[in-house]
Amino acid sequence: MHEKGLSKIPIPKNPNHVIYAYYHNNQISKIENLEHLYNITHLHLQWNKITKMEGLDSLHCLKKLYLGNNRISVVENLEGLKYLEELHIEKQNLECPDALCFDPRTLIYIGASLRILNVSENKISDMTWVKPLRQLEVLVAKKNMLHDYEAVADNLCTLTSLVDINFLGNPMNRKHRYKETIIARCSQLRVLDTIVIHNTSKTFIRNFDKVVRLRQLHEKNKIESTPKGVDEFFDLNMLPGPRTHSALSMSDLSTQKPKITGIDSTYTFMPRAFWRTRASPPPRKVVGPPPLEPPPLPKQPFPENGIQPIKGILKKPMPMKFI
Repeated sequence: MHEKGLSKIPIPKNPNHVIYAYYHNNQISKIENLEHLYNITHLHLQWNKITKMEGLDSLHCLKKLYLGNNRISVVENLEGLKYLEELHIEKQNLECPDALCFDPRTLIYIGASLRILNVSENKISDMTWVKPLRQLEVLVAKKNMLHDYEAVADNLCTLTSLVDINFLGNPMNRKHRYKETIIARCSQLRVLDTIVIHNTSKTFIRNFDKVVRLRQLHEKNKIESTPKGVDEFFDLNMLPGPRTHSALSMSDLSTQKPKITGIDSTYTFMPRAFWRTRASPPPRKVVGPPPLEPPPLPKQPFPENGIQPIKGILKKPMPMKFI
């Protein structure tokens, strides 16, 4: 039924037998008369005058939907398409300055099955909407208005199945380190802008980007001994705010340069002047260990009768304190 000059979709005679439906290159302005096409898997509606996505709830077996070159402004009403794998919705509203919008509920529902998405030439300026598409493998977003490649990389890094991306014709393609950032953040990526990524280059770029980010984080977390540095210190360690003011007021009492000291997990602030006036604790008395064996007995005088006592038999009993 393509290129027939149709203004609306006709009702087929045997709707249960239809699997592939071709209605492209017509004058259709509304999606209707599709509620009886239960077994349809491919629907071609590109190059028409459709303004709203509707009438698709009953197409439970639909796998591929083609809606390119129409006048659609919002991607919506796809909650019934639980087997949808491909969505081609490029070149919408070419005369309108507004970008194509995406309904979050629709993206969450089709995110479990959608593998291929084409949103080229839709004046898209950010990619935050792509996060629910967790099974997406191929993303085509050519000739849009994407400028911030770092934000785009952060939004795409959560899609663990994404292997092919095409951003040709966007302003961010001409910026420095665009490809390196996209490749480093999306570790599973294999093809970028129709160019295959080799494993050696991917490993090198990923390690290089990790070093650069660690260096930037180190520069960002440098703390100075100033009121601003104290605020940064508490912001970094997520400590409550009143301690900052108490630390600053204590440091103002001293004429010396304030010092910040951290002891274990409790942070204490005290200038050097307070430590100088602090009395040192008295020395602790060292107590020796108890005796391990009794001291030797004094020598007994030689008896008058001249008989020496037998060894092993004591003349006097041993004191109890040594037993």
